[in-house]
Amino acid sequence: MAKEISNIIEFTLIYNRYKSKLYNYIWKMVNNNTVTEDIIQTVFMKFYENMNNLRDKSKYEFWIFKTARNEVYNHYRSKRTKESLVDSVDVDQMPVHEKESIDYIMDQKEMHRFIMIELDNSPLEQKEIYLLKEYGQLSYKEIASLMGIEEELVKSRLHKVRKKLVDKISKILFYGV
Repeated sequence: MAKEISNIIEFTLIYNRYKSKLYNYIWKMVNNNTVTEDIIQTVFMKFYENMNNLRDKSKYEFWIFKTARNEVYNHYRSKRTKESLVDSVDVDQMPVHEKESIDYIMDQKEMHRFIMIELDNSPLEQKEIYLLKEYGQLSYKEIASLMGIEEELVKSRLHKVRKKLVDKISKILFYGV
């Protein structure tokens, strides 16, 4: 009984620590709130079931993101079609803070939408690394381990996709192209 309570407390702490980061990563991959929440639920159910089998608690985050990545791929395999990953968030869903103007929020939304469109045109490897780094907030080492590649390759792919985004954004801002 005490062990079960301890597991529930530990699970709750882990869940609260990683849910937002995981949600951001998964949502950017599937662009669907319902699917995202289903995958998160599956990931955390699997985590709870396997928590006692994980020896190194410092690897919890890695295990959670690795499982989420696998579940996203399972989702796409089961659909046999890829959904567009273009941001379709309605402005009404975005929180408005007093200091932010509507113009600023619209600019941010448009920039985010542009980035997601450009990521859709990037190789999957670059896109996934970008999402894991920027939205999942994983380190280079964690991403390399998760994807089974060298850390330098992670850095290289992230650099290429960031450079591509900066080049495209610069052309729009300075030349209106």
